[in-house]
Amino acid sequence: MKKINCFKGFFKVVITLLLLSNFNAFAQKTNIFIVRVAEKSQTVLAASNVKPGLTSEGHDRAEALVKILKREKIQTIYIPTGKPAEQTAAPLAEKVKVLPRVYTADSVSAFISKITRNFQGNNVLIVAEQKDLIQMISALGVKAPFDGLANDDYDLLFSISINENDAREIFITHYGKKHHESEIPQEYNIEKYNPSFIPPVRSF
Repeated sequence: MKKINCFKGFFKVVITLLLLSNFNAFAQKTNIFIVRVAEKSQTVLAASNVKPGLTSEGHDRAEALVKILKREKIQTIYIPTGKPAEQTAAPLAEKVKVLPRVYTADSVSAFISKITRNFQGNNVLIVAEQKDLIQMISALGVKAPFDGLANDDYDLLFSISINENDAREIFITHYGKKHHESEIPQEYNIEKYNPSFIPPVRSF
């Protein structure tokens, strides 16, 4: 009887250690979500001090970003300078109670290196300008799906994960109202986006 109790105790210890090990591995996974600044007004207000921001379509997209990322426990948000970027991030930032930080695009690679170095194990959202987004993906060490974003590519959400062993994965989905010109290559595409439960489809 004593041997059986000892075995049960040993078994519980092993299970506990395995659970802790798996939890630690999960906790160390870094998830970086990247979207483009939402649709912004092209109106030039030369005679006014009011800076143009998002269009009504852009505001709708900012709200759609909340819906798709609300369960992802975003801990850090980075945006470029400008009112459209602020408005793109604002609904989600308010929801998760995170103050967006401003990045400069002087060196995309240096910025991405900072993200991967300082935010290991975090869930990070980057709102990027059109010209910077694909560079950021490449700097994260995964294969970019396009050489660059088309002018009408607004509804793409890129998700890059970095495991504790430095394995990197990427997948892409649409969010909000349809507004894109480039089609997602099939190997990157998950139409029904649920990153908390669906594993990425592409590894590098």
